[in-house]
Amino acid sequence: MVDSAETNIKALAKTTGAIAKFKTSAAVFQASGFSWLLAANAAMFAGFQMRNMGQAWLVLELTDSAFLVGLVNAMPSMALLLLSPFGGVLADRYSKKTVAFRGRFFVMLISFGVAFLVSSGAVLVWHLLITGFALGVAFALSNPASQTIVMDIVGRTRMVSAVSLNNTVSNLGVMVGSAIGGVLLATYGNAAIFWLTAGIYVVAWVGFFGVPGKAPSQSATGEAGWSSAFSQMSDGLKYAWRTSRVKWLLFTLTGAMFWGVVQPLIPVFARDILEVGPSGFGALIAATGAGALAGALVIFIAGNLPKKGLLVILSTIVIAICYSLFAISEVFAVSLVVLAVSGLAGSVWMTSIFTLLQMTVDEEMRGRVMGLAMSAAMLLGLGFMIGGLLADVYGPRVALHVSAGLWILWGLIAYWRSPELRNAN
Repeated sequence: MVDSAETNIKALAKTTGAIAKFKTSAAVFQASGFSWLLAANAAMFAGFQMRNMGQAWLVLELTDSAFLVGLVNAMPSMALLLLSPFGGVLADRYSKKTVAFRGRFFVMLISFGVAFLVSSGAVLVWHLLITGFALGVAFALSNPASQTIVMDIVGRTRMVSAVSLNNTVSNLGVMVGSAIGGVLLATYGNAAIFWLTAGIYVVAWVGFFGVPGKAPSQSATGEAGWSSAFSQMSDGLKYAWRTSRVKWLLFTLTGAMFWGVVQPLIPVFARDILEVGPSGFGALIAATGAGALAGALVIFIAGNLPKKGLLVILSTIVIAICYSLFAISEVFAVSLVVLAVSGLAGSVWMTSIFTLLQMTVDEEMRGRVMGLAMSAAMLLGLGFMIGGLLADVYGPRVALHVSAGLWILWGLIAYWRSPELRNAN
């Protein structure tokens, strides 16, 4: 009887603790403007994913080349890779709300232009290359502000809850958007998905009306001009290099290039290996989003992630194994499951890295470090091209196996070389 009573007391304590953690996490909604930010970011992620889907299928139909699929979808990432550090300077110098608001406006305009081109039937691959790079420029100059404004709104102590919840609604947007996009592709053709994407970007822009702005610090606005901007970018690079944890977190984040390898290959698998067509392609992307959504929800409910450095490495290994399993699968249901698991692990990977970065850096350097982080993550675009090239030369399965092995090695190097990453909590 005594043992039974003790067991009941322990169970009650665990339940009470879980409820307390959830209430602590949910308190993030009390932050003014956070709900607006969530809605705007969900629309941004959904629009970006749907655009990539429609574009990938369109280019595959036009060229039958996995490399060109990867090249076209890599264009925004290439612009982000080159210009995100400057976007970080803008985030430190000016109102983050203003920077993000203007960037999203240009994304919306460009998207309507692309939708018109596709509907006209005159769209060519070079049109998509140029407009993709232009979209990337708008993203690069505004995304660091969109990322760092989260801490301005919710504060340092609620960052894990805010980032995980932001990932939750963003992945929900990806999941729903991908499913709808697949149906649109199969039923109405490419033009419909591009028009819907443009409409979604309107929501991503309008949502920032409700996000509160914050004036930049006096030290950040004290200098003006191009020379001081480049000087600030240089200061950000030096700071990241001198700060060991930041340096190795950024190194780990460059592993996104191996993540990118799979993206131009999913439509190839959907069309040629699994033979499920555009609706199946949408389901495969949606499965990744569903897994990421589940991971973000778990993180949100937990309220915090213990041993975040270790989680970064473990989630890398899980994602890589899933990609190898996807490569050998010829059963649609199995492919859906492994992509869902990879999405869950990817959510843990991304949340752990970006939370550690924002909680590690000094306040005056947050924008610049996040700009560097966006550049590192946008090596994803290089992965698009590498994946497409390897698939065209050696086949899509070989491309996935190679990227999986290299990504595991990449993460283990960072973990081995950085005690700060190993002990990061």
